[in-house]
Amino acid sequence: MEEYRILLVDDDPLVLAGFREILNREGYDVTAVISGQEAIERLEHQSYDVVLTDLLMPRVSGLDILRSSREKHPESVVIVVTGYASVRSAVEALRLGADDYLIKPCDDHELLYRVRMGIDRVQMHRELRAKELDAEKMRAIAQTAVTVNDQINTPLNVILNSAEFIRLKTLPEAGEVQQSLDFIHEEVGKIKKVIQRLARIADPKIKEYAGGTVFMVDMEQSGQSVPAGGLPSAKLRVLVVDDEQFMVHTLAKILDLLGYDVLCAFGGREAYRVCLEQSVDLVITDLHMPDMSGLELLTSLKAHNPALPVILITGYGVEKVRESAGKWHADGFLGKPFTVNELKQLIEQTLASLPTTGHGAFDAESIAVSIPGVS
Repeated sequence: MEEYRILLVDDDPLVLAGFREILNREGYDVTAVISGQEAIERLEHQSYDVVLTDLLMPRVSGLDILRSSREKHPESVVIVVTGYASVRSAVEALRLGADDYLIKPCDDHELLYRVRMGIDRVQMHRELRAKELDAEKMRAIAQTAVTVNDQINTPLNVILNSAEFIRLKTLPEAGEVQQSLDFIHEEVGKIKKVIQRLARIADPKIKEYAGGTVFMVDMEQSGQSVPAGGLPSAKLRVLVVDDEQFMVHTLAKILDLLGYDVLCAFGGREAYRVCLEQSVDLVITDLHMPDMSGLELLTSLKAHNPALPVILITGYGVEKVRESAGKWHADGFLGKPFTVNELKQLIEQTLASLPTTGHGAFDAESIAVSIPGVS
């Protein structure tokens, strides 16, 4: 198992010791420091896969550590930790470049889940970087082949033409000379074949595979046209709707980490317009919004396309709203605050219960007249 390095920062010794024990049990290489200044000094000399830092600390805060990490080691994943009362500070950290946040107190599973997501992101970045390096190497090889082709072909042509000239000037009875010219011609032919193969390898549209003279088109690099609708995406598209911008951005960040293609709308009417203009697989909407409530959005969408899944979220009158959600045929319901695991499980359950999912589940043409005042 590959060992991942984690820098753990918290000015509370009990929290620091607890987090370190949990992460050590999972096999992570944990460096625990009790001040922001010490964390910044560590970052000067060492890179870490994940930086897990308390947000609110005296003198040197978690935001200072975030900036230092981004400057020194932009590939590191930064997770900020804060109390529930300071969620807005965590959202601000996300806007400044943090990858995720964790609200304390939290259980072991939540901590490990967030760190695991960070590690997954590190692995993805490494794989992408490895592919980029491979691509750079191939481009360098291709450029070398082009250069070799250009620099060799000209003198090779001179050699071949000179040999032919000597052949024409030599008397037929000079057998040894003619034999030497034949050798030159054969060897030039061999070099010419090598140059031709290099030229094919240098062409990004063609790759040579084992098997001699057989060449296959590399569709990824070729100039094949893409259909007007684009290539099908493996990601499901989720529309997040809320009139609170920080909530939208937070949910969008989480869903992006979970692997979904995320669209955002800051209110019911904007969400409706998004559904008219783009294909959506799932709608996650707040219930209480001033311009159009979540129930109004839900009923308008369901009236024309019952198959489009809609999940309601709210922090008001949870039990009463839960009953209303069932009455109005919501596909799922979450009461605030909810964990990432709860959100993830509900989305998976909701999508798994549908007969089919995919872009285009929303029939924009049929719903275009359902809400007065929206065109």
